[in-house]
Amino acid sequence: MSITRYLLASDLDGTLIPLERNAQRLREVDELVHAFEASEGLRLAYVTGRHLSLAQAGIAEIGLPSPDWFVCDVGTSVYRRTNGGYEPDPDYRRAMSAVLGGLGGDDVRAAIDAMDGLELQEEEKQAEFKVSYYTKGRPEPFVETVQSRLDAAHAKVNLVASHDPVSGRGLIDVLPAGIAKDYAVRYLHDASGVDEEHLVYAGDSGNDRAAMLTGYRVIVVGNADEALKKDLGIEAVAQGIAERIYFAEHPYARGVLEGLRHFGLLS
Repeated sequence: MSITRYLLASDLDGTLIPLERNAQRLREVDELVHAFEASEGLRLAYVTGRHLSLAQAGIAEIGLPSPDWFVCDVGTSVYRRTNGGYEPDPDYRRAMSAVLGGLGGDDVRAAIDAMDGLELQEEEKQAEFKVSYYTKGRPEPFVETVQSRLDAAHAKVNLVASHDPVSGRGLIDVLPAGIAKDYAVRYLHDASGVDEEHLVYAGDSGNDRAAMLTGYRVIVVGNADEALKKDLGIEAVAQGIAERIYFAEHPYARGVLEGLRHFGLLS
């Protein structure tokens, strides 16, 4: 008898990886991992703003299992699991290059130039198809100016803004036009071959928003930003997909487990 296959595509930091590293949170991660191991048909994809090496270090630190796919750099790179580790998905990389239209990271940085309250993130947080900044406080006041400068340079890019509640800083990622975590999740759906009803996305922050509004089933963990929850609730009703978005009571890994049980992927 064939086994029904499911795919959990989940953000890492603030979702599967708790912001507080205490014994309770780590026990909740262990509980989720045991549930993963008991499910024969569940495949995993981690969708993160981290580079591949940082993503691997993060899951190793708290004991998450190795996934079938890593989606890194806020949806601009996809890695498939192979016998020896992970390799870039060549089809996805070609797609990113085509969308970017020949624009490079240096061109993006030059177009944005210096702005008070806007700081380029560390070099290890930059990627081939992603340029990332910190903002002083929430990112929303900076988005319009950054976008106008990029428009003036005829840059074919997309801005993704989010907020880090721990540091209080904002985050702005400059990505190829039309590319964010939602594009990558649609790609995973096609690559995995799972039914649309059997794909669940889990997340907690603004850079998950686009993926959460793709029409797949969604888990919003309990620690998610309240402004995001309100926005998702309004937008989901407007798009007629409210029944596909589950707002978990619990935070982090326990909230993901709660949501997977709600949708029937785990018992």
